[in-house]
Amino acid sequence: MESILNAGLGIGVLMFLLLLFKKPKKSEDYLFLSWIVITLLQIVFSLITIYYFELKGIWAILGFGLPLLGAPLLFIYILILTGHSISWKTFIGHLCVYPIYVLLLLIFQETYSMEIVASNGFLDLSDSSNIWTNYYAIPMAISGLIYFIWNLTLLRTHREKIVNLFSFKERINLKWLDYIVYSYLILFVLASFLIFGSIHFQLFSMKSAFALVGILLCLMLLVFGFYGFRQTAIFSNREMAKPIAPSGISKASYAKSGLDEERIKDLAKTLSNHMETTSPYLNEDLNLKNLSAECGIQQTHISQVINQHFKMNFYDFINQYRIEETKKRLSSSDFDHLSVLGIAFECGFKSKSSFNRYFKKYTGVSPSEFKKKQTK
Repeated sequence: MESILNAGLGIGVLMFLLLLFKKPKKSEDYLFLSWIVITLLQIVFSLITIYYFELKGIWAILGFGLPLLGAPLLFIYILILTGHSISWKTFIGHLCVYPIYVLLLLIFQETYSMEIVASNGFLDLSDSSNIWTNYYAIPMAISGLIYFIWNLTLLRTHREKIVNLFSFKERINLKWLDYIVYSYLILFVLASFLIFGSIHFQLFSMKSAFALVGILLCLMLLVFGFYGFRQTAIFSNREMAKPIAPSGISKASYAKSGLDEERIKDLAKTLSNHMETTSPYLNEDLNLKNLSAECGIQQTHISQVINQHFKMNFYDFINQYRIEETKKRLSSSDFDHLSVLGIAFECGFKSKSSFNRYFKKYTGVSPSEFKKKQTK
């Protein structure tokens, strides 16, 4: 296990250096960099206290409380990445839990004239007769649960938002962050369970148990590093300031748009004509902003027309055109020199998986099955 932790530490340092020299860097990259540093420090804390020597006093407390920095940094990273702005007041508010926790443990140490020692990955509070020694890990569990709920809410809302703004989901649906969010929950729950079980029932060998926690941190670092380094910004600064587009088809959502039924029909006709004559859906990176600029209709009005008149979201609206174009080309001998996937890419799809999934959803058959039917 020691070798795994050392390997994880080495990978983390490499990721840190790669991101450090990445240009240009955006605000989310700096948050990503900060999260890597905190996670590396947690791995170092595990390595030192499990395999080398004890940490005492302030050093023990600083190392043990690091998860109270890691979880908020992940939350703020997701917040920025999903197009939200954050004030310095809010930023500091999330991070201040860590220094408060450290300060309280220092006060506790001085008040009861005892020395806090970090050994085998967790704190050893020698005065076991004091009630507070049994509950010092509770803030970790509470923090983990709160941020888990907040992160899942952010990611769910983000996925509802992007289908009204983009014609694709690749690299913007942030599915990879689900693994990190759930790993954090497992990490907090596991650590709390191990500490409680050790203190009250002596169920575990702390050396082995917290080595497993360290290995989980290494896996998180590996996944976060791989996907986080590749992750690009999703929203421009202007788009970030906009409210989230309605995810449902509701007249109340557009009550202040100023469009009546007749105007909606006119815009729907204009939009349909633009789609059929200029084929903007062939652009794999097409989004609401691009389409608005091309056809001269406000973004909010396009959303309202698509939602209320066509009864779809932007993602489905564009991809139905892509599917229809794909079907035409699959049925034509003019495109026999191209593979099914080659045709899909020419029609605006960005990946094989999204094309296959959406084609079957829309037509009820797979692309290859559809192609076979055309050749009979």
